[in-house]
Amino acid sequence: MSGLSRTDAWLADREWWWARLDQLPAPPALPLVADPKSVRPVTMGNREARFSADEWAALRAQCTAHDVTASTVMLTAFGTVLARWAGHSHLLLNALQLNRLPLHPDVHRVVGAFAATMLIPLELDPDASFAELAASVQSVSSEYTSHNLVSGVEAGRELARRRGTRRPPAPIVFQSVLGVDAAMGGTASTDAGPLGTVDIADYFHQLRTPQVALEVRCFELGDEVVTVFSLVDEIFDEAEVAVAFEEFVSTVHELAAGRGWDAAPNLPRDGDPVADDRMRLGLLPDPPVAEHSGPPIDDLEYTVCEVFEEFLDVPVLDRGGNFFALGGDSMLAVRVVSLLAKETGAAIAIRDFLDDPTVAGAASAVRLRLGVIQ
Repeated sequence: MSGLSRTDAWLADREWWWARLDQLPAPPALPLVADPKSVRPVTMGNREARFSADEWAALRAQCTAHDVTASTVMLTAFGTVLARWAGHSHLLLNALQLNRLPLHPDVHRVVGAFAATMLIPLELDPDASFAELAASVQSVSSEYTSHNLVSGVEAGRELARRRGTRRPPAPIVFQSVLGVDAAMGGTASTDAGPLGTVDIADYFHQLRTPQVALEVRCFELGDEVVTVFSLVDEIFDEAEVAVAFEEFVSTVHELAAGRGWDAAPNLPRDGDPVADDRMRLGLLPDPPVAEHSGPPIDDLEYTVCEVFEEFLDVPVLDRGGNFFALGGDSMLAVRVVSLLAKETGAAIAIRDFLDDPTVAGAASAVRLRLGVIQ
């Protein structure tokens, strides 16, 4: 993967993305009860619903009749719910995509999490029927997916730089693996070898992603489909979440029954977010951050420099060196925090690292954890 960014194909995809970043919409301006920077949740809350085998079969039949995929329908339904909740119809989401690149002839034999994020804009026409919206969403999604050598992390980092913000540019996520089992030639195996068998209906899941406020996941469980809203409960109004989740589930029920495809789903006329007296996602000011410059001031900051260099493979000589500006990403950030804990004896939260991902900022978080006052 280290050589991917030197290929002509990667450079072409980056040029494609960079030409479009300035035209991307804002994230859904969902109303908040607390600034995400002010809360420290351990895990995200879940709202879960299941669709029966019969209803899942009916939805697939409707998707075939309208020439769209089930994942597209779920994404479009989610988008319409978000638009009504946020009050505007042009939305930027983050989608998690399967991304097993053909980097080696045996890559298909490797077991791993082959996925990458991708920014995806939804520009929902208030006058369009649901079927027309789904067709448009599928077209846009297919186009953006075809430029998947540049990840959503890379594109998002550049987008945040252009917008002059340190907040996540796309904190609402959509993830669907509907149809993947069929594409792979069958259902997931329940054979666990010497460990026996796997009961796929017996599961427990928790999620915590520091830069995500709300994520919807759609997946098959045997002959049924499960959809889950995972969100930072502390920042949303519980009643509004309940309404949004019920709207999403109800929309899918209606579509499976063949209703609602030819009707416009009552979307707001405003394309862009409209500020009001409530805190809203995407419209919050950046929190103040200390400016750092100059050489490291003590052994701890030199240690942080060495940890950064371990993962970034570049010299880090300034205490103001920003981990992400130097080439890091969110996956490497988790590993940095882990190595810092090993080297310093202080396990800082990934959220604290993201608040100020500089050498001085990371060292300050470590000192705070150790109870050292400076």
